[in-house]
Amino acid sequence: MKFSIIIPTYNEEANIEECLQSILSQNYPRNDFEIIVSDGSSSDRTVPIAQQYADKVVVDSKRGIAHGRNFGAQHASGEILIFVDCDVFLRNDFLNECSAKFQDKELIGLCGKATPRDGNFFARLVYYGTYYLVRIFSFFGLPLYPGMCVAYRRTAFEKVGGFREDLGISEDIDLSKRISKIGKCIVHSRAKAFVSTRRLRKYGLSTVLFHIWNDLKYLFTGNSASVYPKAEELHSWTDLWKHQKGKIR
Repeated sequence: MKFSIIIPTYNEEANIEECLQSILSQNYPRNDFEIIVSDGSSSDRTVPIAQQYADKVVVDSKRGIAHGRNFGAQHASGEILIFVDCDVFLRNDFLNECSAKFQDKELIGLCGKATPRDGNFFARLVYYGTYYLVRIFSFFGLPLYPGMCVAYRRTAFEKVGGFREDLGISEDIDLSKRISKIGKCIVHSRAKAFVSTRRLRKYGLSTVLFHIWNDLKYLFTGNSASVYPKAEELHSWTDLWKHQKGKIR
């Protein structure tokens, strides 16, 4: 079995190195997984840092996390595609846990569990609460998986067309919802990762409400905000609520 681990990036020089080091520290045969960094033309040192660790660093001028994931997947050779955010750090048995579950040939999707590695009480509560809800929804047959550490069988990913690039947010739960219609998907809490709570350091309450609003909007209408700015790009709590159109610049 071979994994392709895909990390979308844009100006992530502060996070990408530790993320990649956590992947290289896996207790899993190195020849059985590849690391792909899919960059949206960063203006900082993200690309040269990534080139020190990744097997492939692919760069495209188009931004957007859905496009970054899809673009990375186009360059993947693995049977299983694992999507990891650049501020997520995998526990050293993450690939072993995924590998054991994907021995089941009927399984096409797996959601790991990302727990907060920093942050105040509110921020940590948000992340713990998120994965609690993920398990509940999955139990009732509605897989809504965050994209921080998820894995999909490549054939199924390609069959449903990958991530919707017109969605700036909720693109991850959209994919899990669509892909679950063609095969078995599970939440595997023993596939553990650790995530930064940086998105909640500035305007945390506004960010949480923005996510809730757009996830509900997606579930009821099939659409969400076309743009989701990086935390570092926010200058006011209202920036999240400005529904920008077209490409991110």
